[in-house]
Amino acid sequence: MKIISFFNSNYWLRSGSINLLQNTFTLAISFGSFYFLIRILDKADFGVWILFMSTISIMEFARVGLISKSLITYLSSASRDSHNSIITASFVINLSLTIVLALACYLFAPLFSKMWDSPQLVPLFNLYIVTFVISGFLTQYQAIEQAHLQFRGVFLSNLIRQLALLGFILYIYFEGKQTSLIALVQVMTVGALVATLVSRYFVQHTFRLSIKLDRHWIKQLLQYGKYSFGTSMTAVVSSSIDQMMIGSLVSATSAGIYNIAVRVTNMINIPTNAMATIVFPQSARRLEDFGDVGVKSLYEKSVGTVLAMLFPAIVIAYVFAGPVIHFIGDERYPESIPLLQLTLLSAFFIPFTKQFGTILESTGRVKLNFYATVISVVLNVVVNYVFIRYWGIIGAAMAMLVSYLILFTATYFILKKILGISMVAVWRYTFESYNEAYNKLMEWKREVNCSEKK
Repeated sequence: MKIISFFNSNYWLRSGSINLLQNTFTLAISFGSFYFLIRILDKADFGVWILFMSTISIMEFARVGLISKSLITYLSSASRDSHNSIITASFVINLSLTIVLALACYLFAPLFSKMWDSPQLVPLFNLYIVTFVISGFLTQYQAIEQAHLQFRGVFLSNLIRQLALLGFILYIYFEGKQTSLIALVQVMTVGALVATLVSRYFVQHTFRLSIKLDRHWIKQLLQYGKYSFGTSMTAVVSSSIDQMMIGSLVSATSAGIYNIAVRVTNMINIPTNAMATIVFPQSARRLEDFGDVGVKSLYEKSVGTVLAMLFPAIVIAYVFAGPVIHFIGDERYPESIPLLQLTLLSAFFIPFTKQFGTILESTGRVKLNFYATVISVVLNVVVNYVFIRYWGIIGAAMAMLVSYLILFTATYFILKKILGISMVAVWRYTFESYNEAYNKLMEWKREVNCSEKK
């Protein structure tokens, strides 16, 4: 009972375990969906699917940027008497943005279809509008739960949403049936609906709407969220622009080839995303309790811990890039091998840049983070255009490495000036993580030896 009580009372242990579990399942399900999907779709359809997913992810992340982070921030710090008014204001903003983005999706679908020479994109985008409306409620519910430092509903709803698509793909693969891209979107819609209902259950006691709409909170949420919205939107554009430009400057099939390398790199970066989820609400509280000193320590420790987990994975994946690509994408995608090796080098810089944005937003410096993100996107677009134009697909991987190197350098000097972060401290935490893991391993071996002697 004492162990359970300690687990429930310790934020880092509780939220860290749930987020680690969630990201482990996300990694497994994402890999499973990708692994079998690439085998049931031809290279052309797979490329179109990648371009479709890259586009809708911009819509989803844009909404999360405006809604989630501002709602989490104010619910975490405001008095309970204001919670209903904050939730109501956030819900109205959410609904309004969802309508605007859904309309934009409908209007721009023909343009994307023509730009990427893929007529089947139009019905895909039109159907996804239904999914997008449903997931708007899911975004709202999950943000409310995270604001109360709870993650179980977030974990379960995300799991259900991902398993719906994986289950359908496995059915098609093992039954030897044919499927269409439109059928995949239909399954996504069903998964989003079930996930939303589950998430609603976990916040049923905290999701309360006020009869009166408080304009003060509308203004406050928009004031904070507009920069977070811009940051999230530009960040996801930056992460997708290379694939989109490959689809436009080369071909949709080439975008699918490049995506394989990027996807492997993203899988390796799962610990980075998990840490960012934990750090965001905790950073806001550290700022209030300990000031910039507490945030500085949080940044150094979180980046150092993630680097300790990433380094072995990156080295192994780099050395065995050939077998990794052949295993994931079968023998049809040998072009992805050199792409993977280049994108893996970029992965070393991602923990620094990821936590840079998380720290700035959680400490109220959203305006600075917004400007930094916009500049990085412009840089990324220019570098990608030049490199892809001259070197094709390999140029996109080179552009990713160059862009992250420049961004890492800039963010380091910004945080050094603002918080006084130390690169030495980051690496100290990295090596301390290895030392701690070694000591725990030795302790476990001693316990095993003692039990065997008994």
